[in-house]
Amino acid sequence: MALVLPLVLPGRATTGKDWAWFGVLLLAAVLQAEMSAQVERMRRFFATNPHINMVSIWTLAAALTISPILACLLVIPIYAHLWLRVLRMVPGVRLYRVICSAATAVITVLAAWAAPDLLGFRDEPPGLVAIVLGGLTYFVVNTLLVMIGFKLHDSRRGFVSFIGSWADNVLDIVTLCLGGTTAVLLVVHPSLVSLTLLPAVLLPRGELGRQLEILADRDHKTGLLTIAEWSKRADAELSRARRTNDPCGILMIDIDHFKRVNDTYGHLAGDAVLRAVADAVQHEVRIYDSVGRFGGEEFVVLLPGIGQGHSIAIAERIREAVMKLAVVTLTNDGETTIKGVSVSLGVAVYPIAGSALDQVLGAADKAVYRAKHLGRNQVCIDGFTSS
Repeated sequence: MALVLPLVLPGRATTGKDWAWFGVLLLAAVLQAEMSAQVERMRRFFATNPHINMVSIWTLAAALTISPILACLLVIPIYAHLWLRVLRMVPGVRLYRVICSAATAVITVLAAWAAPDLLGFRDEPPGLVAIVLGGLTYFVVNTLLVMIGFKLHDSRRGFVSFIGSWADNVLDIVTLCLGGTTAVLLVVHPSLVSLTLLPAVLLPRGELGRQLEILADRDHKTGLLTIAEWSKRADAELSRARRTNDPCGILMIDIDHFKRVNDTYGHLAGDAVLRAVADAVQHEVRIYDSVGRFGGEEFVVLLPGIGQGHSIAIAERIREAVMKLAVVTLTNDGETTIKGVSVSLGVAVYPIAGSALDQVLGAADKAVYRAKHLGRNQVCIDGFTSS
C-alpha cells in the first residue's frame, strides 16, 4: 500500500526546484546520520519502546515543500542508508522491521502532505498553520501506525505501553518542530538547511545520556529497579510514613525451583522467566509502587499507604498471575513454552514489622522462608500463611 498510494493519489507535478530541494534534504539526512551513527546504534540497543529518530526532520520538511511523490521517494534512500550504516549493526534489528518502518514513514509523509494541502494552507515558504497541521498529522498518524505495528508483533502488550514516555514524545515533537523550521529554511535559501544539522546531531546525544541515566538505576535483565535505587526509595517512603503515621507494605517474592528452570532449559530461558515474572509483578501493582530486583530470583515491592490486609491481597494477585504465565523461549531444542512457574511471597508491614527498613525487610524475608518451608506457592506474613 505504501508503494501504491503515492502513485494513485492526486498531487502537483514535480518540478526542477523539487528535485533540487530533494537533493538538499537527502544530503542533510545522510550527513546527520553519519555524524550520529555511533550514538544512534547505542540508542537503538537500549531502546525498549518505539524508537524516536531524526528522520522526521527531513521527511516532514519534504512533506511541507516538495511534490508528494518526491517526498515519499525521499524515505527510501534515507532508510536504506540507515540500514547500511546504523541499524544492521544493532543486535535484534532485522531488515523486515526497517522495511516496515519505511512503509510507515511513506504513509505518514503522505498524510502530512495532504493535511495543509486539502485545507488550503499550503504556502511557500510554509506558514505557521501549515507547519502545525502537517506536524500534528505526522505525529498522530505515525504514532497510530507504530502502535498497530508493535501490537501485531507483540499482542500480549497493551496499546498504551507502545505510546512511549513523556520524554520520548517530547523528543518526537521537537524533531517535528525542527522539520517545520527546516522546511522554511529550505524555501528561503537551501544552504540554510545546514543550520539544522547541529541540533539534529546533538538531540540524540542528549537522549542517549537520559537513557543511560535511567539504566543506571535499572536491573539490566528485568528492567526493575536495582536494589540500591529501591532501598533509597523505600527509605524515603518510610520516612514519610513516620511523619504521617501511614502504613507501608513490603513484599518479598522468590521464584520457586528457579535453579531447576536453568538446569532444564538453560540460562537464557531462565532470564526469560525472570522477565516474565517481573512483568507480572509490575502489572499487579500501582504505577507509583516500587518494584526492585533483590538479587538472583528474588524481588521486592514497596506499597506506600497499604496496610496488612491489602498487602496480602496484592501478594495473592501476584501469586495467581505468575501461576498463569506461559513463557515462550528458545532453547537448544527449539521454541519451548515454560508453564507451572510459581512464587513464594512474604508480606511485612510498617510499623507492625519494625520501624526501620532492614527490620521490615527482615520480617518479609522470614515470611518467604516460611512459605517455602510450607510447600511453596503461597503467601505468608510474619511467619503465618495468609490463608
